[in-house]
Amino acid sequence: MANTQVGGASMVSSATRNEGVISLAHLRDIKAPGTELTLSINPDIWEIKKHLTVSDVRNSQTRLMLPKDHVAAHILYYLTDEERTMIEDVNNHQGLRISVYDSDTGSLHQLTLKKWHSSGSYVFISNWNEQFVIRRNLKAGNLIGLFWNTYASRLHFRVIRRHYDH
Repeated sequence: MANTQVGGASMVSSATRNEGVISLAHLRDIKAPGTELTLSINPDIWEIKKHLTVSDVRNSQTRLMLPKDHVAAHILYYLTDEERTMIEDVNNHQGLRISVYDSDTGSLHQLTLKKWHSSGSYVFISNWNEQFVIRRNLKAGNLIGLFWNTYASRLHFRVIRRHYDH
């Protein structure tokens, strides 16, 4: 076990070469404004991937539709019963406001997640076009990725690949 000093903070490493484990517990007490660290065992953290459709980026529709199975497994799973009810209740026309962090630009946005009972799908509404389609110049065919950050209790967004018409 080694004890080292970094920037005035004491760090204790419990790992040796043979253990293959590195403790990051010392990072809990380090406050660094404007930084975020996301660690994952899976090198591909983007649990929900979607090729945007024409209807996802059309100005007149102003929503991002996501498959119900992906939302249930990778977003709803992390929410409280009350939050899930706000999203799924047919009588609640409001949905649930969710913070969405744009990992490409480092900006934070608010979208509303709700269930469309006619299709069983989930949609992000309220600012989708303005905050993402227009601001990021998204087009049909772009591949986007989303994952829920349990530590920050928010969704992360990224444009994984842009589709360019030739």
